[in-house]
Amino acid sequence: MVILDGAVGTELGKRGLDTRSPLFSSVALLSDEGRRILRDLHLEYLRAGADIVTAATFRTNRRALEAAGQGSRFPDLVGAAVAEALAARDEHGSGLVAGSMAPVEDCYRPDKRPAPEALFTEHLEHARALALAGCDLLLVETIASGEEGISAIEAASATGLPICASAQIAPDGKLLDGSDAREFFTAAAAAGAGAVLINCIPPDGIDTMLEVASSAGVPFGAYAHLGEMDAAVRWPRSPVLEPEAYADRAARWIERGATMIGGCCGTTPLHIAAVARRFGRAGRPGT
Repeated sequence: MVILDGAVGTELGKRGLDTRSPLFSSVALLSDEGRRILRDLHLEYLRAGADIVTAATFRTNRRALEAAGQGSRFPDLVGAAVAEALAARDEHGSGLVAGSMAPVEDCYRPDKRPAPEALFTEHLEHARALALAGCDLLLVETIASGEEGISAIEAASATGLPICASAQIAPDGKLLDGSDAREFFTAAAAAGAGAVLINCIPPDGIDTMLEVASSAGVPFGAYAHLGEMDAAVRWPRSPVLEPEAYADRAARWIERGATMIGGCCGTTPLHIAAVARRFGRAGRPGT
């Protein structure tokens, strides 16, 4: 089993950074103190038992940086985000670093995505920057549009790095743009995703939709959201589960065949440590 890390953006917010900005977790890259906090968080997740930490590159594609007035800093901020994750990995002595590739415009508003010909070009630019910065794999995540998700996976495939693809699934079994989730996961595997996941929905949603991911014929898993949900996702607010309760839910997903487990917004190093301990890992953050 592969253990992913937990939330970065919401954890940085708890640690004093204003992640409500358009840059979200990438705001940490704008100051030395922010980078230190980010590096320490990556290290906590590795010490908690995570096999993979995801660099804070969720909002470092050129379009997102331009919207935040930081367009001239592409690809430097991509490199800075990956460097902090690599530094934490080196200090810990093990682990892999994933580069996060999010929707280029808005992860809850697939209707705002650019034209198809621009999607591949923009994702390819970001994927190449992540690969050049030293990522071990690419995580195309929080996919809201089947069209954009496939473009991003195809672009990531051009780097030669392993790819995981993770989508949001609404209660009706569709992505936020209305495309069928089962069909999307099958197409994602055909486009080059070596694993498919579900993220940014509550544990109850994972329970309901995990079978959809399992049908793709590649390794599958999930990282669930805790707390208030964006209305666009159409799931009710998720209870903020205690770490051991979250590990209980993760154990159910493993019993159903999932081989990759982590946490999305609202989860913490303590949640990842609880999952690690449940599966025989010595997960203790901060040690």
